[in-house]
Amino acid sequence: MVLRVSKSPFGYTYVEGNPEEIVTLLELIRDEWGRDTDDLDDAIRIISNFEVFYEIMRKKFKEYISPRKREADLIRGLVVVDKIKLMKSGDTRVVTVIFDKRVNHDELERLVKKFSNSQ
Repeated sequence: MVLRVSKSPFGYTYVEGNPEEIVTLLELIRDEWGRDTDDLDDAIRIISNFEVFYEIMRKKFKEYISPRKREADLIRGLVVVDKIKLMKSGDTRVVTVIFDKRVNHDELERLVKKFSNSQ
């Protein structure tokens, strides 16, 4: 599956792909943008443990999981990941990461293209 970058009508940028690609993209964001924040670390942990968190979401009838965020990062505008959606269809696992509104759509698209070219 290829990563897809889209923008919602509400101004949120989101990326959809398989768990392994999404984790690699989030690690690239952390390295390229120098953002070693709690939300990125927690998002990577959630996606890396897809099956466990998918079951938790299903049992609690939740559509999204919000990663842990540090208040100081929120105030300084450093938060990257707003929420995560985990989906399964047969053996196919799909992750949608909704980014914070302050994440620059064009910059994220550039990073996804760089990631896709390196694959």
